Amino acid sequence: MKKAIAITLVLVSLLALLAGCASKPADAPAADPSGAAPAQPAENETKPEDNKTDGGGETAVPADSGKKVIGVDLYYRRDEYYVDLEATFTNYGAEQGYEMVIQDADGDVNKQIQQVEDFITAGVDAIAIAVADPDALVDVLDRAVDQGIPVVCYDGGANSEKISTKVIFDYDLNGQLTGEWAVDYINNELGGSAKVAILDFPPSPVVCVPMADNFQATVEALPGVEVVARQDGKASRTDSMSVMENILTANPDLDIVYGINFDTGAGALAAIEAANSDCIVVCAGWASEGFEKLEASDPRLKVMCANVPVTQAHDTIDAITKIFAGETLPKETISMPTLLDASTIHDFDWESVVAARLS
Repeated sequence: MKKAIAITLVLVSLLALLAGCASKPADAPAADPSGAAPAQPAENETKPEDNKTDGGGETAVPADSGKKVIGVDLYYRRDEYYVDLEATFTNYGAEQGYEMVIQDADGDVNKQIQQVEDFITAGVDAIAIAVADPDALVDVLDRAVDQGIPVVCYDGGANSEKISTKVIFDYDLNGQLTGEWAVDYINNELGGSAKVAILDFPPSPVVCVPMADNFQATVEALPGVEVVARQDGKASRTDSMSVMENILTANPDLDIVYGINFDTGAGALAAIEAANSDCIVVCAGWASEGFEKLEASDPRLKVMCANVPVTQAHDTIDAITKIFAGETLPKETISMPTLLDASTIHDFDWESVVAARLS
């Protein structure tokens, strides 16, 4: 069976390469899934290059390994969160005795559907997937389950009753924690009053919108807070910088901006620095660049509320192990976000995660 899986995946990769059938990547990913929240690649993005074939980035299954095979479908490899998520899937999956077949949908729904169909054809033992669209993937995921392949969604979920569980972070809590930090800052540093802007990403209703909604609700509970703008930063550093420039032009006395991922926050930072504004940035996200800024007590980047990829990968693999053992899982497996600022970042071991990525 394992030899058949390897042969099937190689044939699929070669046929896809010859036919040029892969769809063009979506310009604006629709879910975050990014664990984080989804983001366009930053200028200094890191991409994993090892353990890939030339047929689209899939990891081949060794023939006759005798191990259970887990097919993992990534939302995209263009974000640090997913780079570290993939590295943890690979390493932790191996520790648990599994062969990991990892594919990259690159935010493309049609490509992801085809990849799941390939998993079904290959006969993997389980599928873990960060869906690009919670509705469009239902049919193919239901088909996998009907053929005896359990499905675990992570970093979001599909609108299917047949998946075993969704391994997700508490996105509401992520926004709330960041908002509570901002409220303390407003009370202690700004005399209880502040003008606030939010850089959102509406195409991600599962992850980004709940974080932004809960941040806004938390800060607006303070009577002296005015949210003067909530605009789409497209989860992109470049677009967020442009949007932030316009917001600062209209509100030069802005005090705080919230971003739904680090690239959004970094784009806002660039605009703030160029305008010589005293505005500070708080954001969700996972990025070594941001952690380094927090460690250096950056004067403008004050908070990152991290959905930790190691946590999500471990929780996903552990859920699959329970399924193999015959356990029934809750419909949602919730992972907790981690609030990081200059006072807590030194106790957070993000360096080992990056080291695993590079090893």
